[in-house]
Amino acid sequence: MRLAAITVIVMFLVAVAFQQYLQNQYLQFLVASSSQSDRMVLDVEEDTIARELQSDMQTGATASLDPDLISSAQQYMADTGDISAKLTLTDSIEKLVRQNLYELINIALVTPDVEILIQKNRAIYNLYSENNLWNDSNREQLAGLCVRLQDQLEKNTVPRASLSTEPNSFTLSSNNARISTKRNLLHIAYALPGNQRKAKDLECILVFTFFLTSVDDFFNRISEMNHDYLSACITDSSQKVLYAQDESFLNQDLSRINPARTQLLSRKIEESDWTLHLMLDLDAMKASVNVQYMRGILIFMLAILLICALQLILTNRELRPIRSIGKAMKLVKQGVWKTRVEIKGNDEIWTLARNYNDMADALEEWRELNRRQNEEKLLSVRQTADAQMHALQSQINAHFLCNTLNAINMSAVGQGNEEVSEMLRMLSNIMRYAYSRSFEEVTLGDEVRWVSQYLALQKFRLMDVFNYRVDFPEEYLEWPCCKLFLQPFVENSISHGFAEKQSGCFISVTGQMEGDRMKIMVEDNGCGMTKEQQEKVEAALSQDASMHMEGTGIGIENVAARLRIYYGSGLSITFRSAEGEGTCFTILLPIPEILDTDEE
Repeated sequence: MRLAAITVIVMFLVAVAFQQYLQNQYLQFLVASSSQSDRMVLDVEEDTIARELQSDMQTGATASLDPDLISSAQQYMADTGDISAKLTLTDSIEKLVRQNLYELINIALVTPDVEILIQKNRAIYNLYSENNLWNDSNREQLAGLCVRLQDQLEKNTVPRASLSTEPNSFTLSSNNARISTKRNLLHIAYALPGNQRKAKDLECILVFTFFLTSVDDFFNRISEMNHDYLSACITDSSQKVLYAQDESFLNQDLSRINPARTQLLSRKIEESDWTLHLMLDLDAMKASVNVQYMRGILIFMLAILLICALQLILTNRELRPIRSIGKAMKLVKQGVWKTRVEIKGNDEIWTLARNYNDMADALEEWRELNRRQNEEKLLSVRQTADAQMHALQSQINAHFLCNTLNAINMSAVGQGNEEVSEMLRMLSNIMRYAYSRSFEEVTLGDEVRWVSQYLALQKFRLMDVFNYRVDFPEEYLEWPCCKLFLQPFVENSISHGFAEKQSGCFISVTGQMEGDRMKIMVEDNGCGMTKEQQEKVEAALSQDASMHMEGTGIGIENVAARLRIYYGSGLSITFRSAEGEGTCFTILLPIPEILDTDEE
């Protein structure tokens, strides 16, 4: 035990030292990998923000050259008391609002001395503002924007527009919605008209306010990274913070950041004096790594304690499975085959005991399966003998009936009654066909001839209530087929379709090749089926059918099951029926496998 304790202590000290080494290596790796990934983020975001700035600048420049806006502004400037001119100018402003994207927040038209002529806040979804963006609280910021524009016109600098980031936010609200504050705003001032070159000729200034979605999305993506040590901001050429993920950084001087505690990654935004920054707080990153380090130490200590406890348990129980297996093997040697070992562990020895139990269970299952198979074979032999006896009795009865019908037929011929003789002959043929070769295949010709005689007898029985037609191509009459598969469909038409009719009924049984299958149609012009009857027939044709159609002999579901067994998945049986119009069964039979093999 003392040796084990010393071993545990040494392992713990080695683990702590190794964890300290890993901590330092991981911190260096984290800083390097973070810098690499952050540079990629900066490249992507710089391009996105630059495109949005260019788009906003182009939007304002295009609007400043709009002839309708210029004309309406000049008319209003000529007479600010003209209501019609004010409405025309308002309409032009609203037209610009509708034409621009979601990012546009406000459009204002002001004079060089910062008199606001008109301004329009844009409603976003159901959010709007009852207060204008430009008001007395930020008039100085608007004045500064206008003064800078006049300076640029005087100096003839490009672009001929003035930018400002103040005010940085604007609150929208609604009676039915919560307050929504749009931050990261950009204000751009243009001379109107936009081709104005001299500040002294300046009559009107057009001010656009945009919501920089790319900046907002950039800050949101940085926040979603869930890194407490990473933040972002945008500065101007003097390192003044214009936009920041942390609002406490706004308007601060970024050059005052301590480089020993913060790693700064920067990327200048193309065609502007702005710079995009990612700030990596090294102290916060180290604190995060320390937390993970302490967690690792705690997990390692728990793992060592667990291993020691398991080792003690395994050592104390090591001999128990050996004794249990030895006892079981001794009982097996004495002939007790059902002996099982009680499993009390999961080590390799208990696994061997479990395999022994599995082997004994498999042996018992095999013996039980062998017993059931012997009983099933014995039962099958008995059923086969019974079936043969019933078949022999049926054959004797069929021979007796057919011979009797032949004797009656000879008597009818002797008396000159040809019609009765013909009916008896057909009845004898039908019975002989039905009772003979019960489990053998027949040809399609045999089935067609049988159903023709069956229809003739039914027509005679019903006193010409219906007429019929049987038409099949002769070249396919030698196909092997399932015996008595047409009779249930024909009998369904006679028993149900013509039940309420006295004359004018007709049955058509036809066959023709359709692609690689024989299409057989059994169609009548009877009374058709009700919706309930159609549901029963659909059930009868399904593979899990268990009902029998009354009056259909062996039943449609029976013959459908036999056809599926005989033809397999290539078989298709469908039907259509309408009350008062009749019923049509369509059977698609695939080429018999024997013929298909011969052709190949």
